[in-house]
Amino acid sequence: MVLIQKCEDYNIDVIRDLIDQSFKEFNIYDKLDSTKKVFIKLNLVGPFEKEKGITTHPVILQAVLDLILPITKNVIVGDNPAIRDQIPTLKKCGLYDTIKNANVEILEGTDFTTITNSNPKIYSKFEVSRQMIDCDLLINLPKIKTHSLTYMTCAEKNFFGLIYGLNKSAWHTKASNPLEFGEALNDLYGALLESFKDKTLFHIADGIIGLEGEGPSSGGKAKHANCIISSTDAVSIDRVAVELVHLDYEKLYVNKIANDRGYGEGDINKIEIKGNPLSDFDDIHFLAPKDSLGSTGIKFLRHKFVRNMLLEHPQIDINKCIKCGQCATICPVKTMKIEKGKYPHLKSNICIRCWCCAEVCPQNAIYKSKRPLLGRIILKSKQ
Repeated sequence: MVLIQKCEDYNIDVIRDLIDQSFKEFNIYDKLDSTKKVFIKLNLVGPFEKEKGITTHPVILQAVLDLILPITKNVIVGDNPAIRDQIPTLKKCGLYDTIKNANVEILEGTDFTTITNSNPKIYSKFEVSRQMIDCDLLINLPKIKTHSLTYMTCAEKNFFGLIYGLNKSAWHTKASNPLEFGEALNDLYGALLESFKDKTLFHIADGIIGLEGEGPSSGGKAKHANCIISSTDAVSIDRVAVELVHLDYEKLYVNKIANDRGYGEGDINKIEIKGNPLSDFDDIHFLAPKDSLGSTGIKFLRHKFVRNMLLEHPQIDINKCIKCGQCATICPVKTMKIEKGKYPHLKSNICIRCWCCAEVCPQNAIYKSKRPLLGRIILKSKQ
């Protein structure tokens, strides 16, 4: 079941009432008492202002805290940003004061535990932040955003944040093509589901202001979807979200893998939708990432030499670049490099096209090159 609630702005009283309704609809209050531990998982991809639609909005967090804290004080909040330290990132996103005023604990991401997927496709074990797992209720607060690598990111993809900081880039090296990365993300999600077999996962996806285009970070553009979507099933939320913003489900390969592996319901005809019907959002249309590929195209790009011949690669806009070096720091294969006082540069034949560099760039200074002619010809039918 998925609950869709129409909401056009960040009015704290309205949002608190809507989330209260979602807690009641999914019996979340029944799972809480003063002894229960709650972890609130933010989307904290980087230090961006809340108006940009990139990170969890402070009002969403405030509303959740207002409803949870009268029941239990055992609450931890946080995420694992890829590059920046968590505290400065929380401050830039407008979340730090919300957390401190509520007097709740902030995640210490470097205390690790291992979670295991007993039926993996590629990877069975993941080292993740312990506090995210050692709780009775995990409340996931993703944003509805497009994504240059995975086409769209919402509830399931937000759990990549279980992995600490730069450790994320190692996973892009291990799973260096889109299809492998999709399988690895689902191996991780399956391990999480096993860890929470007797506990509760609850997802509240914020689409009041989401992100379209070259998301999930500064390359995307803020766009109103005017909704909050809630469920205990991340796969169902993502399936409904892609439908609501009128993107192409055939390109949402992470979700299709999850559905095929039985991690949730990805068949829109089998998902019970409550609240506002999808027809209430007929006027919402998000722009997809440029040159997005369908499942057939993704499978075609398994080999590195094929990607080199057919795909675009990152380029630096020197009019926007501030030479901060974050792109070089995050680059999994260390092909993006920067020398003191100079602009970043990369060897495109080594680049794995994970777009981590664009994700962490604070200035939207990294963009896609023009797709090679051979790629435009061969991949045209696989868009």
